[in-house]
Amino acid sequence: MKKIFATWATAAACALLTLTGTAHAADTEAAKPKYWYSTATCGVEKIGTGDHGKTQLKGTGKGKRKGEAERAAQRNVQEQVAKKYGKGYRTHHCTFRSAKR
Repeated sequence: MKKIFATWATAAACALLTLTGTAHAADTEAAKPKYWYSTATCGVEKIGTGDHGKTQLKGTGKGKRKGEAERAAQRNVQEQVAKKYGKGYRTHHCTFRSAKR
């Protein structure tokens, strides 16, 4: 009788450890937020000249979705253009490199 109880108790303990470990791993995986990170490389254009220029600026952005991260990166570049060149300049033909981390 003691042997049957010991076997049953061991099996129950192993099952509980397995369930506890799985539940714990799922909780920690769900707790980590995944974000998209994007780098935009954009040309600087003087508005109305048709000259795209060779000046390139880079900016970074972060978002919950890929498009959100790319828009944030492009906004970052546009802010740099506004600071460096002032009115009459804008970003042009941006390319993006994005990754989820």
